[in-house]
Amino acid sequence: MNFGELLADIYADLGYQAAPAAAEIARIKRYVNQGVRAVLAEPGMSRLLDSDAQLTVASVASQARYVLPEAVARINAITERTNDMSLLSRTLHDYRRLNPDPATSTGTPTHYVPIGKVAVAAQPSDASVLLVDSTAAGDTGTAYLEYLIAGGYRKTVSVSMTGATAVSFGAALGAVTIEDFYISAAAVGTVTLHEDVDGGTELARITIGQKRPRYFGYYLDPTPSAAVDYLIDYRREVLELVNDADEPPLPTDFHDLLSAYARMRHYEKQDDGRYTVAEKHYQKRLSQLKYATQTGPDELPVVGGRLIGRSRLGAWFEASHFTRG
Repeated sequence: MNFGELLADIYADLGYQAAPAAAEIARIKRYVNQGVRAVLAEPGMSRLLDSDAQLTVASVASQARYVLPEAVARINAITERTNDMSLLSRTLHDYRRLNPDPATSTGTPTHYVPIGKVAVAAQPSDASVLLVDSTAAGDTGTAYLEYLIAGGYRKTVSVSMTGATAVSFGAALGAVTIEDFYISAAAVGTVTLHEDVDGGTELARITIGQKRPRYFGYYLDPTPSAAVDYLIDYRREVLELVNDADEPPLPTDFHDLLSAYARMRHYEKQDDGRYTVAEKHYQKRLSQLKYATQTGPDELPVVGGRLIGRSRLGAWFEASHFTRG
């Protein structure tokens, strides 16, 4: 079921003969999206967000820091086939402690260092002018830039966008570290932050419908000494269901779980006695989803902490049960 079909199903179950008022629609849409996050927050359920596709990122000689595009929540694994290596994960704390000057430590990376969400794909290379533009004339809101100057002091500057015509955040800001870059309204086109001149080095990109970039950053350790293609397994971010054609990241047979969650939340808000029945139905379907996704076809069921199966331990032991071992 897509988002539109889910909403129609919920409206019908709640007794609406026609589409409810706008405020009610917004509330039910919020319930559905909260339901997605509630289900995926359950132990073991986040595996549903693991992508079976791999991202390919080429290293650059003498460059330690890299970013992945939006919708990446975490790195599951990094491998490369040039040297047939699987990189190990290392914490940022250990990376700083063991490698205080990455520029002087180059070679074939053996570790990756996830640093989570970062504001920009690259920091300014020098004390340069920064400009913002869009691929759409409709992007005329305000662009904001938050940055640190020498000494760690935070400053904010803003500028009114003029669509596809690049506008500057002002004279050179000095040697800065960008902490955040965002716009006041969802992007109509692709909004980019450039260094030095219009069309210069791209530092960040805001995609259509978003208000800020969503990069996931990481380091390669040691700093690469050559260009190598790395294959990255990753976990997707939970994205909001917005358009009618959007589909939730759950198995198709369990999309109705979100309808159950929305009904439960609706009855809870209304202090409706049907809440108890709705909550039990939701929990039942959630349990069924967990069983369906976390039990493999070759796994034996567990009863009372013991696997059900034929014992091979001899006549002195139970014939039909044996422990997990």
